[in-house]
Amino acid sequence: MKKLIIILLFLPVIGFSQSQVNCSLLEVLDVNIDNSNLIINIVISDGNSSGMQYPYIAYTVDGIGDTIQTGNINLFGTMGLDTTNYGYGISNPITPIYPLRIFLVHTDFSTTGSTTDTCVLSYHPSCDSVITTFNYIDSLTTPYIINLSIETFGFSNGNFGYGGFILLDELGDTVGSENINTAGNVFGLMEYNTENRTLEIAQNITIPFNGTLHLINGWFAGNPSTSCIFPFTINGSSTSIKEYTTNKELLKITDLLGRRTKQKIQPLLYLYDDGSVERKIIIKQ
Repeated sequence: MKKLIIILLFLPVIGFSQSQVNCSLLEVLDVNIDNSNLIINIVISDGNSSGMQYPYIAYTVDGIGDTIQTGNINLFGTMGLDTTNYGYGISNPITPIYPLRIFLVHTDFSTTGSTTDTCVLSYHPSCDSVITTFNYIDSLTTPYIINLSIETFGFSNGNFGYGGFILLDELGDTVGSENINTAGNVFGLMEYNTENRTLEIAQNITIPFNGTLHLINGWFAGNPSTSCIFPFTINGSSTSIKEYTTNKELLKITDLLGRRTKQKIQPLLYLYDDGSVERKIIIKQ
């Protein structure tokens, strides 16, 4: 009987490979808070092929530092390349301030003995409403800049106040970031909008390039926290590096309230196809 008990206790460990977990391959897909039944469910996708052993969400902390959830081990392990739901009870109804920081703890058997490691993950429910597109690298500036198009749809919670972007490579090193002195919009992302953003390149990059683009809430306010992480690729086969051209096409003329106008006896905004805006006062003779 004792032998049978020992075998059962060790089966969960034997069932999973013992390689180190790469936290960057973990993604929070959804956080569902059921205040009626006092339950929080956190759905995490695992891109690691080895899975995790004894994983659990120890803490979830919201955007103002309040701990909204605590938990203990309730799983022997998870399979790699799979999605797992972590469910816990909460003591009181909660309405969190986003983004959330989720502390996923697991046991690492990849070295002699065992150690407890923690992956700190971020979640914002509006991340799926932000579409990022690489345009080009401007090699005529000092430093070089990466030009992006950012398209947004309806936000379910917040507008990423004072949000900015930084670019990391596969090793987690910062490659480029928005500069508050040159940023076109430091107040955050607007709903149902398309705009250009530029990142100043901090170090040389090799193309083709693979990394991650991070949307940082509070980047321009001095209290940064990661809200969203997007995969980011620059393919060598596409138009990746080009000399920035000053030729631009006038798209429309508006007044200071954004209304189209042909009048030229008031301050006007000239909007061009490269995202630039010029303010002019022209008196028609």
